[in-house]
Amino acid sequence: MRPTISSPISPNRGSISTPNKGKSTSAGEVDPKLREELERASSGLVYSSESDRPFEFFSLRYPGKRGSPDGTEFARLVGAFPEARVQVRSIDEFFARHTTTSDPYDSESQHIRPRYEELVRVLSRHLRDVKVYRIGRIEIACYVVGLDGDGNLAGLKTVAIET
Repeated sequence: MRPTISSPISPNRGSISTPNKGKSTSAGEVDPKLREELERASSGLVYSSESDRPFEFFSLRYPGKRGSPDGTEFARLVGAFPEARVQVRSIDEFFARHTTTSDPYDSESQHIRPRYEELVRVLSRHLRDVKVYRIGRIEIACYVVGLDGDGNLAGLKTVAIET
């Protein structure tokens, strides 16, 4: 019998935002241009671990803050279980497997490497204080998040499998 791997994220809290069609942005709403840029830059890319998972746009209200939350606060904001393991990493460390440490003899990884480098540039250019929050064990929710122009949290979410 296979063990069940439960997600560290409560299904009722935290969210992947929905499109903002035809609305002007106000407090808590994401700039549609930001969403478009991040989705364009991550389109077709996956985060490689023991499985390859795509990136999804993520946003969360966080107005009035000067910097990104610490790991414990971020986990609480997305509704992770209180006992969930939380790690905070830099954006460069998180993407290193796709950029700086990719196999130089693997032509496919070298061909796609510039797209990952561009994704890192887009995230860093459009968001302040970008951090990567890894929440959980085995099935790890990974959020590459920074502050948007209104001080809310925005970025990308993916999953890493690490047994």
